[in-house]
Amino acid sequence: MGDDIVVRLAAPGDAAALLELQHRLDRQTEFMLLEPGERDDDPGPLAARLADTSSYVVVAMAGTSAAGYVEVSALPYARARRTGYVVMGVSAEHAGRGLGRALLQAAVEEARARGLARLELTVMEHNRRALNLYLGCGFQVEGLRRDALDVAGVRVGEYYMGLLLKGEA
Repeated sequence: MGDDIVVRLAAPGDAAALLELQHRLDRQTEFMLLEPGERDDDPGPLAARLADTSSYVVVAMAGTSAAGYVEVSALPYARARRTGYVVMGVSAEHAGRGLGRALLQAAVEEARARGLARLELTVMEHNRRALNLYLGCGFQVEGLRRDALDVAGVRVGEYYMGLLLKGEA
């Protein structure tokens, strides 16, 4: 992963670096949900989300630049507030060094500390690297959303995956 990378909870002051990473990821890969140009350019709303306690972001910082992140969002409703929805990304220049696993493990530890009972995510069925990461971290495939997305003019399915945080209920 590299000694110069620090994995920690993101704070509102990280919004600009995190937003720059998200824009970079939108350009680098078709595996992110948003295409280039669809993401907001203003870090203000992201800073507000980082200040919200119902959700959190674990960020990997390489100096003042963000190298990767995991965002966990929970709905505020009583029936759903103990389930977190995961979105993550690691920049191409930091891929394949264990950073994704470190980020995901930190996000799972934080979920347990916050009393979440479940984490869930979707992953494009042809994104084998991410699928293997999630499986290796204990997520299980719970279903397939056939032809769920349009990626570069091709219909793509997504696996729906979940991780039960046992003993934390």
